[in-house]
Amino acid sequence: MRRLPTLAAALLLTACTPGPSTPMPFARSAPPPSGTPAAAVASLLARPLRLPTIPAGTDCPVTQARPLAAGEGQFTTNVFGTGPLYPLPPYLGPNTTLRLSGETPRPDGLYEKKVVWANKGGYTGPAVVRIGRLDGPGHGQVRLYYDAAASQAEALVFGLSNDPTQWPSGTFVSGPGCYAYLIEGTTFSDTIIFKVTA
Repeated sequence: MRRLPTLAAALLLTACTPGPSTPMPFARSAPPPSGTPAAAVASLLARPLRLPTIPAGTDCPVTQARPLAAGEGQFTTNVFGTGPLYPLPPYLGPNTTLRLSGETPRPDGLYEKKVVWANKGGYTGPAVVRIGRLDGPGHGQVRLYYDAAASQAEALVFGLSNDPTQWPSGTFVSGPGCYAYLIEGTTFSDTIIFKVTA
């Protein structure tokens, strides 16, 4: 594994190899975009976590996967959200669901599920992913595997370029419920809603 230079705000990307459950090889990681100011990352991290809320016990209005359009990427045929950064199927399984089947909580009470992120190109700069629960109390975290420096508080910081790349990560949730990723860059914002079942 070859490590690449970092920005002051931890825009560190690493080359990695696939795990046994990965359907396609991971791409070579691109270096962080040159000239991306640390202030841009700090500004994204400082934004309020604005997510919709739904009454407890109601159906979770999950984001449905959509076909990948021409020129949008190379790792999958379906994506969630509008991009340029999105979680890949099949890690968010049928009906945009993470299933806690046999997992036990960590000492901090959170359950861990693997989710792989990819970018489709067309945007160069920082992107921040945060997570929240929509239907009641509870919280979550996102962490990039192999790169602890990319995790800022409960958020995950990416440095995106036009080089399509995959990043294996962990999504950590406090239990079953309706959750959402808020994905923001300097020129875009996207919300992907998913549910967690026992």
